[in-house]
Order: sequence, then C-alpha cells, then structure tokens
Amino acid sequence: MKRLATLLATLSVAGLTHAGLKPGDSLTPYEIKNVENGKEYCQVCAYAGKAGKVVAFGNLQDENFWADLQKLQKLQSGYNRLGVFAQIIDSKDAKAIIAAAKKHGITFPVVVAKQKDWDKAYKVEGVSRTIYYAQGNNKIVWTGVGLDDSASGQLQERVKKDLAS
Repeated sequence: MKRLATLLATLSVAGLTHAGLKPGDSLTPYEIKNVENGKEYCQVCAYAGKAGKVVAFGNLQDENFWADLQKLQKLQSGYNRLGVFAQIIDSKDAKAIIAAAKKHGITFPVVVAKQKDWDKAYKVEGVSRTIYYAQGNNKIVWTGVGLDDSASGQLQERVKKDLAS
C-alpha cells in the first residue's frame, strides 16, 4: 500500500512539473530573436494586428516537432487573422534552425529566446508544447503537448470558431 501511495505521489508531482500553462492563464512577455532576420522583439507583442496567435515550442532535432509545425503552417495558411511562430528551446544556432525550417517548409518566424529565465513563467521544461492565445488580453485559449491528430483537430476547431468572420 505504501508503494502504491508513493507511486501515485510521484506521478502526481511529475504531472505538475509538466503541466505548463493552461487555458485562462496570461502570457508573460519576454524578448525573442527571429533567427531569419535577426530582429528582436517581445513575443507577446508580435502580431499586434492578429486576432489570435499560436506559438509552438520544441527542440531543433525533434522530427515530431517539425511535423507539428507543418500542421501549423497549413492552419496559418487558412486564416489571415492568425499569427504563428515557433521557438526553438534547445539551440541558438541560427544557421541550423533556418536550414531545418526551410527543409520542412516552414515560412512563419522561428525564434529563440533572448532571456535566460523565460521558462520560469512558461514551464515548457524541454517538452514540445503548443499554445493558442487571444490578441486582446493575451489569455491562453488552448494548449497541448504535441499536435497528434486529435490535438490538431481541437486546435483547428477552436481557431475556426474564434476567427470565423
């Protein structure tokens, strides 16, 4: 019985450490750098005129992350009021990031964080994560780890509902 309780407590703590941000939470601004053009700007402030924004966090060598970005590329193509960008969390090698984006057909901005402590607020903790947030109040509307078919469908439906008009 003690082993079961210990196991459940450990799983519960592990789940909390990867909980990240959730719908209703606000985004904390921090500075990013676009690897393609070198421009530095506030990631929450980017796409000021867009009704909705999606940011995907992931690792440079993670093919599943790049497959997720390809799904987001298709989603962005369908909505001119949607801003999409990706943040590489494990590398600052601009040449390698640009090459990977081109290889996978990604045309939206791919960035790196300028601030070292950005993850304290976002709690990405090395896990590929996608966050969709509203323009006006920068509140998270939808978030998920990875974009399997189910998660991708949920995100598409939410964007369609929010941006239809």
